[in-house]
Amino acid sequence: MTRSHDHRVNGVRTALIAGSAAVAVTVVTLAATLLLNGGERPAASPPPSPDQVVPELPEPSPEDLVPVTATLPASGVGPVRYAYYDFCQDKWKPGEDNAPVADETCLQWKVVLPDGTRYRVADALSIYTDQTKKNYMNTAAPLAISQDGRRIAYYDPRRERFAVRELGTGQVWEIPRHVERATMVKNGALIAFSPDGSRLGLNLVGRARVVVDVESGQVVEKVPGGWYFLYPADEGVPMVVERGNGRFGVLADGAVKALRDWPTWMIAGTVSPDGTTVALLTGPARQGEHMTSGEPYDKIVTVDRVSGQVASEVGLDAPPNMGPYRLGQWLNAHEVLALGGTAPVPGDGRLRDMGETRYAIDVTTGKVRELDRYRLPPWGGSVSAPGFPG
Repeated sequence: MTRSHDHRVNGVRTALIAGSAAVAVTVVTLAATLLLNGGERPAASPPPSPDQVVPELPEPSPEDLVPVTATLPASGVGPVRYAYYDFCQDKWKPGEDNAPVADETCLQWKVVLPDGTRYRVADALSIYTDQTKKNYMNTAAPLAISQDGRRIAYYDPRRERFAVRELGTGQVWEIPRHVERATMVKNGALIAFSPDGSRLGLNLVGRARVVVDVESGQVVEKVPGGWYFLYPADEGVPMVVERGNGRFGVLADGAVKALRDWPTWMIAGTVSPDGTTVALLTGPARQGEHMTSGEPYDKIVTVDRVSGQVASEVGLDAPPNMGPYRLGQWLNAHEVLALGGTAPVPGDGRLRDMGETRYAIDVTTGKVRELDRYRLPPWGGSVSAPGFPG
């Protein structure tokens, strides 16, 4: 797997675990790696030794020190702003059996509401406590949030199935595809909602990659072998699929039309709301080359979804340290969503918080605007943002 594969699909998630014996653990989401590698497991790097230099951690904010004990109510909850899981400060040990440290306040997904209220999702599997030193890089089961924040999808370990919960009504739909917990721990998975939240995409290693209608449970789209996808499309809209190495195409009526081999670093987005173009982030470094210093992506491009010809191309007018690593669904007719790292708030004197930032990129002007910031506590693990894969 090349570095461009990993950066394009899921980036590198770094979990800084605070405590008396703080260590920095770089966690790569193995599910994304395996999707691109055809199921072949890459060689894992060993955890850092205790004598390695550890980055200085930001001071926990007061809310970080309050355990999240409240369970997500069965219904009557407004839209979710984002979700995260954490590593129980210094109790969690990578590659070991962590069941003894798991309780109702840690090693669980938490959802954060717009007013800052946090709930734990007791039904959702998060960090795999039954890790081994061989599979420790496959960290947690996914949780996805619909673009409007009103639905969440997660893996229910008791039923060994994925479930979708509508937060307002409390309706829960079980996806009728049995997925053993052992398979999740070994290989992982990527899941994502369609823009309108009516469909859920399941990328499971060693199984057919499918899109399921949430309410009926029926498979409505099957992805041909050799291709993968990050975002399912709404009904009637073609779906972007990729093969890695800059090759992408569009799936429509059960067949993939390969568009082109992109010569430089590239992140593919989705088909535009009018069904005519596909958005891409591109950079100057060629495929297979190492990331150059500075920002590897400098242009937002749209290509015709039938011919693959460039329809528009403009340089990014982005804030410093944006660092986009994922291009998302369309926010409106001329803006696409993107995720990047967090940047220091000017003048506040704090170290950079961990977490992610959600942006909107105008495909006609290249202008980038910040939409939201998703903080992690100093011992946080990963963030799930609305409209992006979990």
